[in-house]
Amino acid sequence: QVTMLHHPGHTKGSCSYVFTVKDSGRSYRVLIANMPSIITDKKFADVAAYPTIQQDYAYTLKAMKNIQFDIWLAAHASQFNLHQKHPSGSAYNPSAFIDQKGYDDELNDLQKKYDDKLKKDAEK
Repeated sequence: QVTMLHHPGHTKGSCSYVFTVKDSGRSYRVLIANMPSIITDKKFADVAAYPTIQQDYAYTLKAMKNIQFDIWLAAHASQFNLHQKHPSGSAYNPSAFIDQKGYDDELNDLQKKYDDKLKKDAEK
């Protein structure tokens, strides 16, 4: 069973996914996170095609802080340090992706970028 989590902001239809996988050792709750990176230099208020973009980013950043998971991945390898966690040729090791701190750090960085953008938008 895959659960889709609506995480708008990056785009209106951005979603993350949560599901459980099992190997011979245990089960893992896996999050494939659509990290809400800011993709516009325009003021949020000037994105006419997406009038709720600012509120959607705020919603998603808050919602993502409450997700329970064992393993997290993201759409872009750099967002979850894929190549450091699992270098090419590495043996099977799902525990390499158990990284709550890395997830929290990435979300905190995105929250800071969002907050900085709000300040910058207010100054324009």
